[in-house]
Amino acid sequence: MSQAIDLAAQPYRAPLTERLAIRWARMRRWEFWPAWLFYIPVIAWILWLGLRHRSPTAFTAANPAFDSGGVVGESKAVALGALQQNAPGLVAHFELLPLGEALELRIARAQRFAALGGGYPVVLKPDIGSRGRGVAVIRDEAALRAYLTQASGDVLVQRYIGGEEFGLFVYREPGSGAPRLYSITHKCFPSVTGDGRRRLVELIADDARARLIAPLLWQRFADRLQEIPAPGERFALVEIGAHCRGSLFLDASHLASEALLAAVARVFEAIPGFHFGRLDLRCPSEAALREGRELRILEVNGVTAEAAHIYHPGTPLRRGYASMFRQWRLAFAIGAENAARGATITGPFELLHRFRADLERGKAWS
Repeated sequence: MSQAIDLAAQPYRAPLTERLAIRWARMRRWEFWPAWLFYIPVIAWILWLGLRHRSPTAFTAANPAFDSGGVVGESKAVALGALQQNAPGLVAHFELLPLGEALELRIARAQRFAALGGGYPVVLKPDIGSRGRGVAVIRDEAALRAYLTQASGDVLVQRYIGGEEFGLFVYREPGSGAPRLYSITHKCFPSVTGDGRRRLVELIADDARARLIAPLLWQRFADRLQEIPAPGERFALVEIGAHCRGSLFLDASHLASEALLAAVARVFEAIPGFHFGRLDLRCPSEAALREGRELRILEVNGVTAEAAHIYHPGTPLRRGYASMFRQWRLAFAIGAENAARGATITGPFELLHRFRADLERGKAWS
């Protein structure tokens, strides 16, 4: 069991030399670059594709099932609801808790959902959000009540699924129906193991991966950094499968199989109008994924989801850009084909308005 050192509860501030060393290590690995910096060439490529297709936002028609193709502001409940209705064995079941309901009613509904599913933990997440924003694993009634009390929008309460987490970037060309696997990413959650001597803050500093996300961890565990985990005690540092939340992404393309493709085909059949995006899911093991069994989809992400295998440590920057360029070329091609079949394209000004609205939502969930 962890020991605690009785120190004043003050925000941790690492020595300057340590902070500079971490910053330098992150700068040398492009997976930790600020998003705006990495995306400069990608945005230029998107503008060029818009000129070629004579429609700057043709990609918004790639997924007619989602608002703006799932570029920004789409509801998680839409895609998950279609799965829950048409392929319930493939989804982590959920319930939507609208903001318009009275707080106590939302809390009671979430409590009932947890009880019917065997109790805690459950997952709470905003219905509209990205990059792991606002997602929390809830382990007791007090945390559930606190989350819903502070929530500023519609919320999903979802079954907590154990096991391994993966991101499958998938697509199908309009008319063909043939599912294709673009990318498979294994999402791993860093942890440290106690030795009975070192404090949590020291364990983080001494771990090669944890050290790279130390500023995030110092903030997340501000009130626990002085604890001394017991010998052999595993301390989980991350439990949300988002790179910006600290998860380690590994290329798992070797797990592709016909059985997995067959499972992906069932997803496409269950969500009419879904053609392009990433499926975030959990299953018991790598073997289960390869065999396409016991898959439980947590989220279905649209056009702006990333083929996250590019964040595998050591991936050359040129390979990351090559993948992103191909991904967007496919998004435009599929969107243009869907538009020719009658799908709606969201215009540039409307899309800009949606991005601004999403930035405001992001402030509320930060």
